[in-house]
Amino acid sequence: MTIDNVLDFSDASGSPDDERHAAERLAHVHGAGELQAVLLALLLPPGSKRALRAWRTETGATSALEALRSHAANLSGAARLPWFERLLARMAAQPLTARQGLLQATRRVMGARGLARPIDRLHWLAMRRGLGEGAPAAVLPESYTEVGEWLESDVLSVACVTAFLSRMVPGDGAESVGGRAWYDTVMASWSRFTDTPACAPPKAEAMVEALARIQTLSWMQRPVIVRHWVEAAIARRRGAHLADGCADALRLMCGLLDSPVPPELARHYITLPADGARS
Repeated sequence: MTIDNVLDFSDASGSPDDERHAAERLAHVHGAGELQAVLLALLLPPGSKRALRAWRTETGATSALEALRSHAANLSGAARLPWFERLLARMAAQPLTARQGLLQATRRVMGARGLARPIDRLHWLAMRRGLGEGAPAAVLPESYTEVGEWLESDVLSVACVTAFLSRMVPGDGAESVGGRAWYDTVMASWSRFTDTPACAPPKAEAMVEALARIQTLSWMQRPVIVRHWVEAAIARRRGAHLADGCADALRLMCGLLDSPVPPELARHYITLPADGARS
């Protein structure tokens, strides 16, 4: 997929009643076909007719599935990613053929516009991870590197991923300027280990390679990276709430790095009740 430089996030959602009805319906989505339809709907770029046509092609678009897409569209920015994670966990319990079918359909829907958004890449990686693809083997806790010790190659990998995220973070309406300032703030924390490069968002493939290296860092180092990302993003917002796209990018990275979600970021989202038995 080619990554588009244009960010396309929308705060559009339904009323509180619409969202409540959506949550009630999504709580009962368990079948592979319905799960695929909703997960793909949650990934649709707002207003993209090509992506919508691709969704309809991939799902068969019955009236029941169109209703599910409407429910997904009625979720607020605070609810979309928690529901994505919940439904992805349910999909992980489906047969291999259903999981593989979802991944193939996801690629086609994401590619329908010809240009994929940076957030699409993170959703794609999260989906692969959630459906059973393991992360690179991390260092065992008993052999961890001290938090204060960072190899130059590791810092450069952090710089690469941070530069990629700068296209979505802090999401303050001036992404090119705000993202570079956010990047500089984050990378200043590692300035004593090496001279970090200027912010230059990499191609997706380079970011994935850098992310794979970060995923092998110790269980104590990875949360440090996340904390710097989140703290710098919140500082840039000067007391305002994080933009939905910014928060989603950071939360997806927490999952990809097996890092706890910092409380300041967790507060952006609703907390879903425990997933009960199928009714």
